[in-house]
Amino acid sequence: MATRVLIADDHPVFRAGLRALLNTRADFEVIGEAHNGEEAIALARDLKPDLVLMDIRMPRIGGLEATRQIKKDLPQVRIVMLTVSEDTEDVFEAVKAGAQGYIVKNLASGEVLDLVQQAASGEAAFTPAMASRILLTLGTPKPDKTGDLTSREREVLEQLVLGHRNAIIARNLGLTEATVRFHLSNILSKLHAHSRTEAAVKAIQQRIVPAPEQETDKP
Repeated sequence: MATRVLIADDHPVFRAGLRALLNTRADFEVIGEAHNGEEAIALARDLKPDLVLMDIRMPRIGGLEATRQIKKDLPQVRIVMLTVSEDTEDVFEAVKAGAQGYIVKNLASGEVLDLVQQAASGEAAFTPAMASRILLTLGTPKPDKTGDLTSREREVLEQLVLGHRNAIIARNLGLTEATVRFHLSNILSKLHAHSRTEAAVKAIQQRIVPAPEQETDKP
Protein backbone atom coordinates (compact mmCIF):
# COMPACT_ATOMS: atom_id res chain seq x y z
CA MET A 1 0.00 0.00 0.00
CA ALA A 2 1.33 3.43 -0.95
CA THR A 3 2.38 5.92 1.74
CA ARG A 4 -0.15 8.76 1.76
CA VAL A 5 1.72 12.08 1.77
CA LEU A 6 0.62 15.64 2.55
CA ILE A 7 2.92 18.43 1.31
CA ALA A 8 2.93 21.75 3.19
CA ASP A 9 4.98 24.57 1.67
CA ASP A 10 4.19 28.18 0.81
CA HIS A 11 6.03 28.07 -2.53
CA PRO A 12 3.77 26.56 -5.22
CA VAL A 13 6.66 25.83 -7.58
CA PHE A 14 8.46 23.81 -4.91
CA ARG A 15 5.25 21.95 -4.01
CA ALA A 16 4.70 21.07 -7.67
CA GLY A 17 8.28 19.87 -8.04
CA LEU A 18 8.08 17.74 -4.91
CA ARG A 19 4.75 16.26 -5.98
CA ALA A 20 6.22 15.39 -9.39
CA LEU A 21 9.25 13.79 -7.72
CA LEU A 22 7.11 11.66 -5.39
CA ASN A 23 4.87 10.67 -8.28
CA THR A 24 7.84 8.93 -9.90
CA ARG A 25 7.50 6.29 -7.18
CA ALA A 26 4.54 3.94 -6.95
CA ASP A 27 4.95 3.63 -3.18
CA PHE A 28 3.99 7.30 -2.57
CA GLU A 29 0.61 8.94 -3.08
CA VAL A 30 0.34 12.72 -2.63
CA ILE A 31 -3.14 13.25 -1.19
CA GLY A 32 -3.04 16.99 -0.53
CA GLU A 33 -1.12 20.25 -0.51
CA ALA A 34 -1.13 23.11 2.00
CA HIS A 35 0.35 26.58 1.55
CA ASN A 36 0.60 27.48 5.25
CA GLY A 37 0.69 25.83 8.65
CA GLU A 38 -2.95 26.52 9.42
CA GLU A 39 -4.05 24.74 6.28
CA ALA A 40 -1.62 21.89 6.98
CA ILE A 41 -3.24 21.29 10.38
CA ALA A 42 -6.73 21.30 8.90
CA LEU A 43 -5.82 18.98 6.02
CA ALA A 44 -3.95 16.60 8.32
CA ARG A 45 -7.00 16.29 10.55
CA ASP A 46 -9.27 15.77 7.53
CA LEU A 47 -7.11 13.51 5.35
CA LYS A 48 -5.09 11.69 8.05
CA PRO A 49 -1.95 11.18 5.96
CA ASP A 50 0.79 8.72 6.82
CA LEU A 51 3.49 11.33 6.26
CA VAL A 52 3.62 15.14 6.18
CA LEU A 53 6.45 16.98 4.42
CA MET A 54 6.38 20.33 6.22
CA ASP A 55 8.17 23.58 5.35
CA ILE A 56 9.68 24.95 8.56
CA ARG A 57 8.81 28.59 7.79
CA MET A 58 5.35 29.44 6.45
CA PRO A 59 2.88 32.31 6.92
CA ARG A 60 0.12 32.41 9.54
CA ILE A 61 1.27 29.31 11.44
CA GLY A 62 4.85 28.14 10.95
CA GLY A 63 5.91 24.58 10.36
CA LEU A 64 7.18 23.97 13.90
CA GLU A 65 3.90 24.98 15.54
CA ALA A 66 1.91 23.08 12.93
CA THR A 67 4.04 20.01 13.67
CA ARG A 68 3.35 20.30 17.40
CA GLN A 69 -0.40 20.53 16.84
CA ILE A 70 -0.54 17.69 14.33
CA LYS A 71 1.54 15.39 16.57
CA LYS A 72 -0.73 16.23 19.50
CA ASP A 73 -3.89 15.36 17.54
CA LEU A 74 -2.44 12.60 15.34
CA PRO A 75 0.65 11.16 17.05
CA GLN A 76 0.92 8.33 14.52
CA VAL A 77 1.52 10.76 11.63
CA ARG A 78 5.19 11.04 10.64
CA ILE A 79 6.45 14.55 9.90
CA VAL A 80 9.60 15.59 8.06
CA MET A 81 10.65 19.23 7.94
CA LEU A 82 11.58 20.92 4.65
CA THR A 83 13.92 23.89 4.79
CA VAL A 84 16.70 25.87 3.15
CA SER A 85 18.34 26.29 6.57
CA GLU A 86 20.98 24.00 8.03
CA ASP A 87 20.91 25.89 11.35
CA THR A 88 21.43 23.35 14.13
CA GLU A 89 19.01 25.18 16.43
CA ASP A 90 16.26 24.77 13.84
CA VAL A 91 16.98 21.05 13.74
CA PHE A 92 16.76 20.78 17.55
CA GLU A 93 13.45 22.66 17.57
CA ALA A 94 12.10 20.38 14.84
CA VAL A 95 13.05 17.26 16.82
CA LYS A 96 11.48 18.68 20.00
CA ALA A 97 8.32 19.50 18.06
CA GLY A 98 8.03 15.83 17.07
CA ALA A 99 9.55 15.76 13.59
CA GLN A 100 11.47 12.64 12.69
CA GLY A 101 13.37 14.10 9.78
CA TYR A 102 14.86 17.24 8.31
CA ILE A 103 15.38 17.64 4.57
CA VAL A 104 17.38 20.56 3.21
CA LYS A 105 15.88 21.69 -0.09
CA ASN A 106 19.15 21.80 -1.99
CA LEU A 107 19.63 18.01 -1.81
CA ALA A 108 19.66 15.96 -4.99
CA SER A 109 16.33 14.36 -5.91
CA GLY A 110 17.66 10.87 -5.17
CA GLU A 111 18.71 11.90 -1.66
CA VAL A 112 15.30 13.48 -1.03
CA LEU A 113 13.53 10.28 -2.11
CA ASP A 114 15.80 8.16 0.09
CA LEU A 115 15.09 10.33 3.14
CA VAL A 116 11.35 10.37 2.50
CA GLN A 117 11.42 6.58 2.19
CA GLN A 118 13.32 6.33 5.49
CA ALA A 119 10.64 8.45 7.18
CA ALA A 120 7.85 6.39 5.63
CA SER A 121 9.53 3.26 7.02
CA GLY A 122 9.64 4.73 10.52
CA GLU A 123 13.33 5.62 10.43
CA ALA A 124 14.88 8.97 11.25
CA ALA A 125 15.27 10.98 8.04
CA PHE A 126 18.52 12.91 8.35
CA THR A 127 21.59 12.95 6.15
CA PRO A 128 24.65 11.49 7.92
CA ALA A 129 26.27 14.94 7.99
CA MET A 130 23.20 16.51 9.59
CA ALA A 131 22.84 13.72 12.16
CA SER A 132 26.52 14.07 13.06
CA ARG A 133 26.15 17.82 13.47
CA ILE A 134 23.17 17.37 15.79
CA LEU A 135 25.00 14.93 18.01
CA LEU A 136 28.27 16.82 18.11
CA THR A 137 26.93 20.28 18.92
CA LEU A 138 24.61 19.55 21.80
CA GLY A 139 26.32 21.72 24.36
CA THR A 140 26.96 20.76 27.97
CA PRO A 141 26.05 17.11 28.64
CA LYS A 142 23.46 16.34 31.27
CA PRO A 143 24.08 13.85 34.09
CA ASP A 144 24.27 10.16 33.24
CA LYS A 145 20.89 8.41 33.55
CA THR A 146 21.75 4.89 32.40
CA GLY A 147 20.20 3.07 35.33
CA ASP A 148 16.91 2.11 33.70
CA LEU A 149 18.41 0.75 30.48
CA THR A 150 19.52 -2.85 30.15
CA SER A 151 22.92 -3.66 28.66
CA ARG A 152 21.24 -4.87 25.46
CA GLU A 153 19.18 -1.67 25.21
CA ARG A 154 22.38 0.37 25.52
CA GLU A 155 23.92 -1.69 22.70
CA VAL A 156 20.90 -0.99 20.51
CA LEU A 157 21.05 2.68 21.46
CA GLU A 158 24.72 2.87 20.47
CA GLN A 159 23.80 1.51 17.05
CA LEU A 160 20.95 4.02 16.80
CA VAL A 161 23.32 6.92 17.56
CA LEU A 162 25.55 5.73 14.72
CA GLY A 163 22.59 6.19 12.38
CA HIS A 164 21.94 2.52 11.59
CA ARG A 165 18.56 1.26 10.47
CA ASN A 166 16.78 -1.62 12.17
CA ALA A 167 18.02 -4.20 9.69
CA ILE A 168 21.64 -3.17 10.21
CA ILE A 169 21.24 -3.05 14.00
CA ALA A 170 19.78 -6.56 13.90
CA ARG A 171 22.65 -7.85 11.79
CA ASN A 172 25.34 -6.17 13.89
CA LEU A 173 23.94 -7.47 17.18
CA GLY A 174 22.75 -10.87 16.00
CA LEU A 175 19.09 -10.09 16.67
CA THR A 176 15.88 -10.25 14.69
CA GLU A 177 14.35 -6.99 13.47
CA ALA A 178 11.31 -7.69 15.68
CA THR A 179 13.60 -7.86 18.72
CA VAL A 180 15.28 -4.61 17.71
CA ARG A 181 11.88 -2.93 17.43
CA PHE A 182 11.00 -4.26 20.89
CA HIS A 183 14.17 -2.83 22.41
CA LEU A 184 13.69 0.49 20.62
CA SER A 185 10.16 0.76 21.99
CA ASN A 186 11.51 0.25 25.50
CA ILE A 187 14.29 2.78 24.91
CA LEU A 188 11.86 5.46 23.73
CA SER A 189 9.67 4.86 26.76
CA LYS A 190 12.52 4.95 29.26
CA LEU A 191 14.12 8.06 27.77
CA HIS A 192 10.72 9.78 27.37
CA ALA A 193 11.57 10.32 23.70
CA HIS A 194 9.00 10.71 20.94
CA SER A 195 11.24 9.60 18.07
CA ARG A 196 14.41 7.69 17.31
CA THR A 197 16.21 10.96 16.66
CA GLU A 198 15.17 12.44 19.99
CA ALA A 199 16.35 9.24 21.70
CA ALA A 200 19.75 9.56 20.00
CA VAL A 201 20.03 13.20 21.05
CA LYS A 202 19.15 12.38 24.66
CA ALA A 203 21.61 9.48 24.66
CA ILE A 204 24.43 11.90 23.91
CA GLN A 205 23.16 14.66 26.20
CA GLN A 206 22.88 12.25 29.13
CA ARG A 207 26.17 10.53 28.30
CA ILE A 208 24.48 7.15 28.00
CA VAL A 209 26.60 6.41 24.93
CA PRO A 210 29.62 8.26 23.52
CA ALA A 211 29.18 10.70 20.66
CA PRO A 212 30.34 9.26 17.34
CA GLU A 213 33.58 10.57 15.93
CA GLN A 214 32.97 13.36 13.43
CA GLU A 215 33.63 12.44 9.85
CA THR A 216 35.70 14.87 7.85
CA ASP A 217 34.32 15.87 4.49
CA LYS A 218 36.13 14.30 1.57
CA PRO A 219 37.14 16.56 -1.32
